[in-house]
Amino acid sequence: MRMARRVVFGVVVCAWFAFTSAALAARPVTSAPAWTPAEQSALAERDWISVGGDIGQKHYSALTQINKGNVSQLRQAWKTNLDGSGTASKYNDEATPLVYAGIMYITTGNNDVFAYDAATGERIWKHSSNIPQNINTICCGWDARGLGLGEGLVFAAQLDGKLVALSQQTGDLVWAASNARWQDGYTMTMAPQYYKGLVIVGVSGSEYGARGSMTAYNAKTGQRVWRFFTVPTPGEIGAGTWPANSEWQVGGATIWNAPSIDTQTDIMTITTANADPWAGRGAGDNLFTASIVALNALTGEYQWHFQQVHHDIWDYDCPSPTVMFDQVINGKMTPVVAEPCKTGWVYAVNRRDGNPVLQIDEKPVPQNAFNNTAGTQPIPVGDAFAEQCVQPGRFPATGADNNPIIVGCIWTPHDDKQFAAFAPGAGGGANWHPSSYSPQTGYLYVCSGNSATALKTIPNPLATYVGGRTFTGVQFGGGTAGYVIHGQLTAMNMSNNRIAWNQRFEGAAAQPNVQVLIGGSCQGGSLATAGGLVFNPTPASVGKFIRAYDASSGAILWQSTMESAGNCPPMSYEVDGKQYVAVYACGRSTTLNPAVKGDVVHVYSLP
Repeated sequence: MRMARRVVFGVVVCAWFAFTSAALAARPVTSAPAWTPAEQSALAERDWISVGGDIGQKHYSALTQINKGNVSQLRQAWKTNLDGSGTASKYNDEATPLVYAGIMYITTGNNDVFAYDAATGERIWKHSSNIPQNINTICCGWDARGLGLGEGLVFAAQLDGKLVALSQQTGDLVWAASNARWQDGYTMTMAPQYYKGLVIVGVSGSEYGARGSMTAYNAKTGQRVWRFFTVPTPGEIGAGTWPANSEWQVGGATIWNAPSIDTQTDIMTITTANADPWAGRGAGDNLFTASIVALNALTGEYQWHFQQVHHDIWDYDCPSPTVMFDQVINGKMTPVVAEPCKTGWVYAVNRRDGNPVLQIDEKPVPQNAFNNTAGTQPIPVGDAFAEQCVQPGRFPATGADNNPIIVGCIWTPHDDKQFAAFAPGAGGGANWHPSSYSPQTGYLYVCSGNSATALKTIPNPLATYVGGRTFTGVQFGGGTAGYVIHGQLTAMNMSNNRIAWNQRFEGAAAQPNVQVLIGGSCQGGSLATAGGLVFNPTPASVGKFIRAYDASSGAILWQSTMESAGNCPPMSYEVDGKQYVAVYACGRSTTLNPAVKGDVVHVYSLP
């Protein structure tokens, strides 16, 4: 009798443990709704429903459980590997996870998508992209910057030019739309943006003679709703800024990052890439390259633009996402959209009409007749967050062509006769990494590098164009005239465009016969929180850390070692009353000087 009771008791206990384990491992997936504008514009708290947290791309969490007083106690809650997806040398994983109702969604540089229990790290499903592995028209490494979410679907923009919608419940493919062909030089790296029943996505590929565009699809069916070309067709607004030839057809102005949207007006701002080729073009400002462009998010109709760099010949586009916020400027609350740029400045304009809210002056710059340089450039009043002159000794006296290298500062032009070195270089300044904005401090936290580049224009580059092949129109200095990067995390006071504090990352020293040295370039962007903190993954030369800084002073308050360097933006969320901070430790972003890649999601919480 006793033995029978023990057997029954044992069976009950085992069954209870089995049930409990299954329940813990199988958190139900709640389908995302058709978000309301209020839900999308609210500051991120429990959930992180778009790549920037809110649709204004502030990369800010309103959670306060983790704060300056207790961040030193932060510990790893869980971590997981993503099946080695994105760890080969060709990958540049750059994704921010999404979290809704306790489930995390993340993508890799191979466009594989994963769903996890955001409290435990238990995998729920995986979707394999099965994209072709012979894609050879990708500019800067195989990467994906995130996902979109809405109406029970997870949206992914793939490198092969397809936009796909996956079931939030299972990861199964629901629909796919062809947005571009990779064979023609078009890829997609941005996170799609869901808004009012649409999923909005842009094409990348400036270095391949791609013509930029932004396109909206019906979120339920995948049917195209509208398309806006960022290089205008003859007769359209801005067409007169291109020569009367075929340059506009391969003009660049592609889109690297997700748009920001003002839900009160439906105004959407996108940031466009450089012109193609980089140099050797005919005269004209080349709209809408290197610009903030505002469209009606529901119709795709042009609203306004602000071009940060006229007739760019330096690869000075501004690929970092635009950030929307309200800021008191000159005693008045002002609707702002701001963007840090490769030039080393933050450009801040009114998001309703595109007019500067912090002074930006058109000033004369050095000229070069061969490259038809613009007579003036817009230069913000305030502090530059990156070095804008080449440091002494960075370049040898002569370039790879045995001619003297012209060494200068920002706006120093190059031509087809000799190399010219300038700073910031093509690496920036601010590159693709997103900035964060804190309503508490009024600071924009900018992740950037100090760099210099030496370029020489190729004679008649337009004659070299072949679809699907690189199309820069310039020669790099090669082994003797490359660029060296150091970086910093900078807090910019957005009431006056002045530096509030700066944390510099020291990188590798200049060496002969090395084209690119990625030492201390700031990677991964930043996350600001209502706990008075800023999180940022450090560059590889500093260590494989994620750090927390005092948002007001920049003091380092906490750091934790990760399995590889973090090139991906951190984010925060809450499950069952506990706040977490997550970062995808995916390695460093450059393919020119490869580093160890990673595929580990690290998640932290208080004990």
